[in-house]
Amino acid sequence: MSAPKPWTCTGKDKNGNPAASGEHPPHTNYGPFCTYGSCTLSRDEVVSDKGTRPGPGRKFLIPGAIALGLLVLVGGGMTLMNGNGGSRPIRGEMTPAGGNCLAGEFEGFISDQASQGRLISQGEQVLLTGTQPQNISQKRDASQSFRAGDWQRALEQYQFAASSDPNDPEAKIYLNNARARLRSRALPRTVAVAIPISSNPDEAREILRGVALSQDQFNNSSPTPDCLMEVALVDVDRSEESIEVAEALIASPQVLGLIGHGTDEYAQEAVRLYQDEGLTVVSPLTMSVSMSPTGASLLRVLPYQEGSGEMLDGYLKRSSESLIDHASRELSSPPVVSVFFNSDVAYSRRMKDTFISTLQEKGVSVTPLDILSDISASAGGDAANMISRATQAGANTAYLALTKERINAALAIARGNVAQNNPLLLLGADELFSPSLLIEGGSAVEGMVLAIPWSWSDDDPFAQQAAAMWQGRVSWRTATAFDATEALAGALKGQNPDQTGGLNRAEVVNRLRQGQPISGVAADFNVFAQGIPLVEVVRGEGGPSGSNYRFDPVDTRETDD
Repeated sequence: MSAPKPWTCTGKDKNGNPAASGEHPPHTNYGPFCTYGSCTLSRDEVVSDKGTRPGPGRKFLIPGAIALGLLVLVGGGMTLMNGNGGSRPIRGEMTPAGGNCLAGEFEGFISDQASQGRLISQGEQVLLTGTQPQNISQKRDASQSFRAGDWQRALEQYQFAASSDPNDPEAKIYLNNARARLRSRALPRTVAVAIPISSNPDEAREILRGVALSQDQFNNSSPTPDCLMEVALVDVDRSEESIEVAEALIASPQVLGLIGHGTDEYAQEAVRLYQDEGLTVVSPLTMSVSMSPTGASLLRVLPYQEGSGEMLDGYLKRSSESLIDHASRELSSPPVVSVFFNSDVAYSRRMKDTFISTLQEKGVSVTPLDILSDISASAGGDAANMISRATQAGANTAYLALTKERINAALAIARGNVAQNNPLLLLGADELFSPSLLIEGGSAVEGMVLAIPWSWSDDDPFAQQAAAMWQGRVSWRTATAFDATEALAGALKGQNPDQTGGLNRAEVVNRLRQGQPISGVAADFNVFAQGIPLVEVVRGEGGPSGSNYRFDPVDTRETDD
C-alpha cells in the first residue's frame, strides 16, 4: 500500500482557526491526521482539495505531547542493503555536530551484533504482531525501509501504520525513531525498554504506551534537534535469554540507559550485570523515591546491592495495608485471611511474606499455617477444595499473592469461591491486573479488589490525555512507565559537563544517583505515604473487548454510590 502524499499542518485549519491544542511550528504529515504533539487536526480540516468535500475530523488524539513535564531519550545506527539482500553497517555517515549527541562509535543496529538479535529492534524489525493484520503488514514494510536506512520512507510508512491503528505503541515509537534519524545530524540517544513481548504482549503494550508518550513529548518539544530520543524495544522473558540480551545492550555504547526487568532470578542477574558494567537500569529493584525540600518527587537509582528492592518492599507493604484496611471496612466481622501463593516464583513469596507480616502488625487473624495454599504444583486444579478448607478454617477473606504466570489458578480460585455458600472476599496485587482476568473471569471475579500503583480517574489530566491519545483507558503500567521514562529522560538532557564529547553512561548514572524529578501521573508517588490505590472488578462498559467488566477505583465508586 502506497503512503499518502505529504501535507503540512501548523495547528490551524483551512479557515485559519487554531485547533483546541493550539498552533505549532509547520509539521509535515503523511497519514490522515497531524501527529505533532497533541494536535487534533485531520488532513481534511487543514488541506483544501479542489473537487473534494472535506470529511469530518476524527475526535481522538494521535499519540502526542502531554502536559505533565518534559524529558528525553534517544539512539542511533545506520545500515544499507547490499547486493545480496543483507545489511552492512556504515561508519562515519552520522557524525556528531554542534551539541554532539553521539554516545560512542556505533556500527549497525544493536540486533546485528546480538546473538539474540531477533529480540531487539530499533525499527528494523517488528516485534509486536498481535494487532490488526493491515497494521502488521504496514509495519513490516516500514521495517524494511528502516533497515535499508531510508528514513524518509520509513517515516512515511510508520506514520501510516500508526494512523491505521492509533492504539499501537510500537508503530509510534518506530515512527519517532525514524523522525529522529531524519532530523538529526548526529546519532540520537538511545534508551532500551525491556518488556515481555512474547510471553505477555498485552502487558508489553501497556508499558510501551507510557514510554511512547514520553518519547513523543520530548522529540516534539526539544529545542535541540540534534539531541533527539530513540527507543530500542527488547523482548525479555524469565529465561537465560535475558542474560544474553543484557550482554548485547552492554556492548552497544549508544545505549545510555534501560527501563524494565522484574523480580525473577534472571531479571535480577541482568540488573546486576548492567550495573557492574556501568549501564543505568530503572527497575523496581533499583528505584527509590523521596521528596525534595520543595515537595517534588525525586527518583533515584540505587546500586542493586544497596537498594535490595527498597522501593519494591515499601510498595508491597503499603499495598498490604491498603487491602487489609479495605477488608476491615467491608466485612461485618474482623477479617480472617487465607493466603494463596505460588512458591516457585520469588515475587509471589515476597508478596505472601509481606502480607502476612503486615497482618500480624495490624493484629489481624491469619488462618493456620497449614491452610496457606501453595498452588505452584496444583496450578489451581483443586481450587474448590482449597477454598472449602479455608472456609472451614474460619477464613472470610482470601489474599491471592499470585503472579501473572498463575492467572489461570486465580480464575479457578474465583470460580471455586463463587460456588461457596459464603464466598470469601478476594484480594490481590498488581500482577493480576490483566484483561484476561476480566474477559475469562466474568461474574466469578466480580468484587475482587486489587492494589495497584495508579488507578484511573475521569478527572485526572493524565488519564484524559492518555485516553484521547490511545482511544481508551490506560492502565497503571502505562502511567508508571511514563514516570520512569521521564526520570531517565531527565538524566539524558544536555552534555557531560566534564568532557567536550557527548553524554556518557557514567554521567547518566551520576545524575540518577543524585535524583531526578518526576512529574507524578502516579500521584507524585505520594501513594507511599497515603496508601496504594485500590480497584474493584465491577460490571460495566469501558473494559477490554470481549468483557462486560472493568476495573473501577474503589474510592471513586464508593463516592459515586
